Order: sequence, then structure tokens, then C-alpha cells
Amino acid sequence: MPDFVTVAEYHRELGAGLERMFENALDWEHLPHVHARTFSSISIVEERASGWRANVGMVGGGELLIDLELERDIGRWTTDSFANDTLIGRIVTDATASGTDGCRVDITFQLPEADPAQREGFAAYYPALYAMLYDEDEAMMIARAGAVERGSAALAERRAVKLADGSEAQMPLYCPHLGLPLDAEPDGAGVITCPWHGYRFDIASGKCVSGATCSWAV
Repeated sequence: MPDFVTVAEYHRELGAGLERMFENALDWEHLPHVHARTFSSISIVEERASGWRANVGMVGGGELLIDLELERDIGRWTTDSFANDTLIGRIVTDATASGTDGCRVDITFQLPEADPAQREGFAAYYPALYAMLYDEDEAMMIARAGAVERGSAALAERRAVKLADGSEAQMPLYCPHLGLPLDAEPDGAGVITCPWHGYRFDIASGKCVSGATCSWAV
């Protein structure tokens, strides 16, 4: 195991509580959808109660093997990145409650021993990247907090959409997966794609056509 040095830090107050933050850390599926500017794909290798391991495609090319391990009792998760089986980076996130509906994250970005030029480059790169990622994550976590507050009854709420043949159909306001806003429009085949996790639903039947078990009653 290489010795690591801290090359950058990032600190932020977020408008969602710890449970939503932990849920977000474990939610590997959202990466290429919520963070489409950064991640192009994800293929799960191992999913466990305390974390996950997946091959993650990067926008611009390349792929990393990412392993995340959550220690819920101390509010910490460690994210290791591998390239060609070599551990090349570690990100340690500590989350603490901040009021009833907020939390704070304190993040350190660590690399194996690096020369000063590398450290300087990553010192600017990582905080800027995580500012963007947490802008995107915060929006999803706040939406998810709203879903928990609304409860399952909200999944019965519908809106009318026009299909390619000119007919009209009713579809939910919220995705049956996690209750997040389903504010997208159907394609020419009458299929709608959730912007949060990429689940695809046939509006006519309410069934998920991308392999998940969630659906809605028509």
C-alpha cells in the first residue's frame, strides 16, 4: 500500500441531512446521469451494504475502478480509485449533521507521493470538480428529501403528456424508483427516461423497460 499525501481539501455545508448524504454516497447508479459532465458510464462489480465497487467511464476517455466504503457510525466514506489495478488516488469524506435538515462535508484528496507540480495541479483541480459534483448532488438530495416527506401517496399524482401519434397519456409526476421528479418528456416510442438514474419507462404500460422492477399502475 503506497503512502498518501493530502494535496487538496474541500469543505461545504449542504441543504440535506445525513441520511440523504449517506444514501447519496451508496447510490452508484446516479453517477453517469446526474453527473453526465464528468462520468460517461458505470458498470457495477460489487454492491454491498457498506459500499460498492464499479468500473466508471470518464467523459473525455479512460476508465477507473472505483471502490467506496462507508463507515456510517463515524460518518466517513473512503473512495479509492484504481487504474490498471494500481491504487492512484484516495478521497476521504467526513460528514456531520448541521441542523435538522443539513450536513457538512469535509473532504481530503490524497495521492501517492507526488512531485510539487502534480500537487499544485490537483490542488486546483479537485476542489473545482467537487464544487460542481456537489452542486448536482445537492439538487438530487433535496429532491429526495422532498420525496421522503411526500410519501408514497404522491406516486399516484399524474400529468398529461402528448405521444408521437398525437394521443394523450397520463404519467406520474414522480419516478416510482425513489420518488424523484420525473420531469422529462417521452421519446417517439412513448418511452420516458428518468434524468436521475436513467431508468426507462413505457408510458402505455407503466413498466420499466431498462430492467428494474419498479413500475406504475396505468
